[in-house]
Amino acid sequence: MVDTKETVRRQGLHGWRAAAAVFGCGTLAAFAVFGVVAGALNLLLDTATSGITSGDNDIPGVAQSAQPRADLEPGALDLCSDYLPQISDITITAELRAEHSDEAQDPGFDSEAARTVVGRCTFELTPQYGTTTEWIFNFDYEAVIRDPGQGRDQAASGVLQRRLVDAENEFASIESRGDHDWADASRSFYGESASGVAQYMVVSQTRSAVYTIAFLGDPDSVGAGEVSEFDFERQAEVLAGRLHDRFFRLIPE
Repeated sequence: MVDTKETVRRQGLHGWRAAAAVFGCGTLAAFAVFGVVAGALNLLLDTATSGITSGDNDIPGVAQSAQPRADLEPGALDLCSDYLPQISDITITAELRAEHSDEAQDPGFDSEAARTVVGRCTFELTPQYGTTTEWIFNFDYEAVIRDPGQGRDQAASGVLQRRLVDAENEFASIESRGDHDWADASRSFYGESASGVAQYMVVSQTRSAVYTIAFLGDPDSVGAGEVSEFDFERQAEVLAGRLHDRFFRLIPE
């Protein structure tokens, strides 16, 4: 651009012609710079796009992570000890109880025989929604991994119906019931527990696993155990979604 201006001066252009020449050259130079920058940006964009495309093909785990496993190793479905304390959707402050049973871990287990995994646990937790007082969190599940007699899906359906009846019996009074899309099947109950505090229960089924989430208010809190259904439900929805994904991935085809 400096050389172009010098050439214009040597040719003896003066006044508005000189100004026009300088302006025109400057404009052309600006367009040239813009073209270089635009070309560089297009090159970077093409590279990034091709990188994303090739990356999708190189990382099959993204698609596979949503697929059930081919098999379930003995002890691999211990959600009370190996999963719930690790997730960020709940803040567990104390573990009060944890039990786990997997028939595949029994001595002499026949891999062709019926197999059920059961877990039960109780925690104290600080909820992420609403009140800052602690809740009691009860969780239990029964996953039918194999049932040569009636098939695991039919067996799980029977477990679901039994658990829905059991849930009703856990309340002194029920204020509301609701069905949700948090799992293959999911029904909630809200009311007063036998101990006189607010209680919220969700009974869900994912594939051949049936599980119950129960939240209870703390009777020693400022509200004497009173918690709104809305606060319970928001916490339960997040947790139920995580558990649905977990059961879906771990239970074999």
